[in-house]
Amino acid sequence: MARRQRLGPIDANFWDIFTLVFGAVLMLLNTILYAYAMFNHRYPPLRAKNLRLISVLWLCTLIWFIGIIGTNFNLNHLFGFPGSCLLFGLWFRILLGIFAFVFIHILRLYTYIRIFRHCRRVTYWVYVWGIAIYLAIILGYGIPMSVLQDQLTVHYYRPLHTCGYGGLFTELSFSVVWAGWAGVAVTAFFARNINTSFREYREMLVIIGLCSAAILYETITHHIRRQYTIHRWSRVISSLAEYMACHTSLGVLLGVPAYNCIFNREEYRRRFFRKMQAGGLASRYGLALPSTDMRSGA
Repeated sequence: MARRQRLGPIDANFWDIFTLVFGAVLMLLNTILYAYAMFNHRYPPLRAKNLRLISVLWLCTLIWFIGIIGTNFNLNHLFGFPGSCLLFGLWFRILLGIFAFVFIHILRLYTYIRIFRHCRRVTYWVYVWGIAIYLAIILGYGIPMSVLQDQLTVHYYRPLHTCGYGGLFTELSFSVVWAGWAGVAVTAFFARNINTSFREYREMLVIIGLCSAAILYETITHHIRRQYTIHRWSRVISSLAEYMACHTSLGVLLGVPAYNCIFNREEYRRRFFRKMQAGGLASRYGLALPSTDMRSGA
């Protein structure tokens, strides 16, 4: 009985509560940063980050966060329905969380490559095709996984009120995640020569490093310990790793322009425009360089 109590669902122990609160604080900080960026969406260094896709990225991190809580911290025990494992583990955490997170990073980088390397406009058809490809992937993967036998996918382990992961689900999920993340790395490589005022390549190196470490840890954990959620330290470290992966991206992408928008607004704006002008990129991105900025840079 003591062994089950130690391994079973969370029961107000310090580390589980700490992990939940830590993730919630990171999500709150993410939301504040995102809200500030949207409120100042006319500020050129922030607008250049493609705030439409940033909005979708923020939503993905929120859904991913809910999926982490629902699978690692046994919210199915609170909600009381077996299908919560499919809802949180497959749809929230994997399909609408991690897959969407990966896809948005690829699409953001592709828009920069299209504009700055190929000198082509980004029309709404780029987003339409992007959405169509994403939907085809998640529906083609998610629907079969939702109807297969429980032991092959994500199943509800009633004795401990926790989620278990079948071998087929584990292998396919990590194969798709690693393939998608390799796509992010390749796309970031092609975006490496974008003008430094966008900072995309350096920022993506940080994001790729953090997310790769998290994915590697999750891959190892899921293969050596299928029922990792009943082991306190396994679920705590798993959650912390995914928190750092999903919650740091917005901070890395928006942190510098948001900070300068608060404390160094006009000077950073002038430097941003000067770099754009020096690289001949302002006209490609549809940014008009004000005459005052030209005089200040003389």
